[in-house]
Parts: sequence; C-alpha cells; structure tokens
Amino acid sequence: MLSLRTKARPGAFRVLPALAAVALGWTGCSTYEAKPIDRASVDKALEAAPLESIKVEAARIKHPLLAPVVIDGGGGFTPEEIAVMVVIVSPDLRALRDQRGVAEAQVLQAGILPNPQLGYSVDRPRGAYDPAVVAAKSLGLTWEVTSLLAHHDRVAAARAGAKSVDLSIAWQEWQAAQDARLRAYRILSLQRRLPLARSVEELLADTVELSRKAVSRGLRTTSDLTTATDAWTQAQNTRFDLEQQLSSERAALNLSLAMPPATVVALKAPPRAGFSGAATPADAAALSDGLEERRLDLIALRLGYESQESSLRAAVLAQFPRIGLGLNKTNDTTPIYTRGAAVTVDLPLFDRNQGQVAVGKATRQQLFDEYVARVAEARSQVSQALVGLSVVNAQLSTVASSLPDLRRLVAANEEAGRSRNADELAYRDAKAALAGRLMEQDLLEQQRAELEVALEIATGRPSLNTSPPTGTL
Repeated sequence: MLSLRTKARPGAFRVLPALAAVALGWTGCSTYEAKPIDRASVDKALEAAPLESIKVEAARIKHPLLAPVVIDGGGGFTPEEIAVMVVIVSPDLRALRDQRGVAEAQVLQAGILPNPQLGYSVDRPRGAYDPAVVAAKSLGLTWEVTSLLAHHDRVAAARAGAKSVDLSIAWQEWQAAQDARLRAYRILSLQRRLPLARSVEELLADTVELSRKAVSRGLRTTSDLTTATDAWTQAQNTRFDLEQQLSSERAALNLSLAMPPATVVALKAPPRAGFSGAATPADAAALSDGLEERRLDLIALRLGYESQESSLRAAVLAQFPRIGLGLNKTNDTTPIYTRGAAVTVDLPLFDRNQGQVAVGKATRQQLFDEYVARVAEARSQVSQALVGLSVVNAQLSTVASSLPDLRRLVAANEEAGRSRNADELAYRDAKAALAGRLMEQDLLEQQRAELEVALEIATGRPSLNTSPPTGTL
C-alpha cells in the first residue's frame, strides 16, 4: 500500500484519479458463485411441492388465460384442477420460465452505453542531457458518441422481445395445462372403459368354453369355435391396449406434476357442457373473429416482429460512421504542456454494416411470413375442430339411441334365463355387445373432450374455469 508519507516520483499523484475511477467501477461488478449439478441439488429440485402450498398458489395464480381455482381435492382432482396444478409445479415449465430472466438481462444490456476510455502514458528519459529534459506524459479521455444514435431502438427491441417471451411462456403454460387436462380426461375415460373391457373378455372367454362343449356334443361347428376364439383374443388385446394406455397416461401426468412415476393421482369427473350440433360456416367465422387478438402466440409473434423492426432501424442507424470525441493533456520531454480535443471517425470504405442490415430485413420477412402462416393454420384448426365435433356428436347420438335396445335384449335374455328358456351363448353375446357399445360411447366422449380442447386452443378462448380470468402478466 502506498503511504502518503512516501516520497513518490513526480507526477505519480496525477495517476491516482484514474486509479480511483477504475476502483470505483470495479466495486459495482458482480461476483461469481458456483452452482454445481450434483445428485443432492437435483434431488432437492425434484422434491414434490406440498399439496397445501399448491392449493394456495392455485387460488391466487395470475395468468392471462387461467383463472384462480379453489382446489378441494376431496374425492380426487378434476381435470381443470389438474391443469392449474401442472402450471404451478411442472419441471418443464419451471425451466421455460427461466427464459424471462434471460430476456430481462437482454433489456438491461441493451440500455447500457459503452464506457469512456481513459488513457495515460509516461516516457522517462535516461542518460545525461543538456539542457535537462523532463518525462513525456499523456493523459486522454475519449468516448464514442455515435452509440447514442441506435440506443433507443436497441432498448425498444429488447423490451418488445421481453414482452414476446412473456406471452410465449404464458401460451406454452396454457398448452401444458390443456395437455394435462386432456390426459386427465383420457385417464377417466380409460378407467371407465377398462372394467367394461375386462367384463367383455370374461364373457367371451366363457363363450369359448361353452362353444367348445357345444362342439364336442355336435351342437356347434368348429367354425363357430374359431369365431368365438378370435373374438375372445381380440377382446383380450383390447384390454391389454387399454391397460398400456392407462399406464402411459398416468406416467406422463405424474411427470407433469413432478410426482414419482408409480403415483396414482385420484381423479373425478366434473360436469361438462360440450359443443352440440352441426358445424356451419357461421360458427367458424364467429369463433375465428378476433382470433389474432386472443391467441397469445400470435400476439407474441407480433411483438417479436416489432422487436425486429426496432433491431432493423438500429442496424440502419449503425451505418453512420462511428465518431469518438476525446480530451487530452500532453507534454513532450521539454516542459511544454498542451491541452486539446480529438475526433476519430471511421471511414466506411468496407464495413457499412450492410451485413447486419441484410440479416435484419431477412429476419423481419421471415417473422411476417411465419405470422401469416400461423393465422392461416389457426383458422383451419377452428374449422377442423368444428367439423370433428359435429361428426362425434352425431356418432354419440347414434350410440345413445342403440343402448336402450341392447339393454332390453340383455334384460330379455336374463328373464329367459330365469325360466330356463334361453340360449346361454346368446345371453353372453348380448351382454358383451352392450359392454362394447358402452365402451364405444366412452371413447366418443373422450374424443369430444379432446376436440373441445382443440377448439379452445385454436380460438384462444379459455373455458377451464367458470369465472373469467382476472390475472395479467
């Protein structure tokens, strides 16, 4: 450490202001903190959040498309409750939300102006001179003033980009919520269909045994036995497929909820009022009206386009030659001091920022075309979802109209069985047909739920909650 009582060389104290300025700037620097990835840190991050804390967050969630939900949990969770829970605890969404920090850092960086430059040099003579000479010194301060030209546009581009990132994250959160909601509906449907599939398999297995006995007595042909065996095999494969689907859907839902793979989340079906009727061009036009203002992904694309517009303006302004202004104080080896100003100007002979301008124009055109394509895709998705809903509703109506006849057939066979005047095989076939038709009805209900969610996504109109969304970004 230099003491004030130390005899310093001439001019040494003139360097102290520069050193003080450097030290002052250094005090504002960030410090490095290690954050290793190890088993302990990963396990801690994967710990399931307490249910009570999830309930609290769900009741006060702020989101453009998701309204706060009061989660009861009694008797299981509804698909709508599962959707909000996934947004709160999903590890994928947690990583996605980290993009906000990057966007905020980019806004901060865009607003920072370049530092001025302070230069000092000293040349001390050696040897004997007559007359005596002094040390040659130079002290200068320079700053590039043209950084101010594009500063506003760079900041505007970063801010629009940050808003675009926010809306993109909100849109993907809603997509994840809708995906979890669909998985919950599928699980509920599979849980209803699986017992029916097992009952059909058992009935057809009994039919195979009865057919085998009937063949041995000459009452049935081998062809009848083969047909019964094929039907039983198909029913067994159907049951296997449903069990596999249920396991897969539960594993995917548990992953979204940050729960262990073997966890069985209790679900309950909510009352639903689905779309009914046949789709018309008027329906598609009404639902598509204002679509660009509701879908967050389209709004995010427009903000991205706005950010690119500002970036292109900044690139155009950056064609202006860079100019640096400076102040200096110098002396040579004679004791004659000079004070003056300096100007440095780039000569735009080769680099006129033409590359960045070309990239900016191409990127802007790409964003414009992507926006147009996304709008066209969204309008098409609305029409397709409406047509699909019309078909599914017609199929549901047909299935529903056939159920009373099948139930009467089963009841008639049961009554005949009690009077010992019935064909056992016909009775079992009737029961299997009824169970199969009920499975078909459940599958159609699932398809209708999926198409309704697809319609919500395509139009940007949320209906996860009965109350309108109150949160904002």
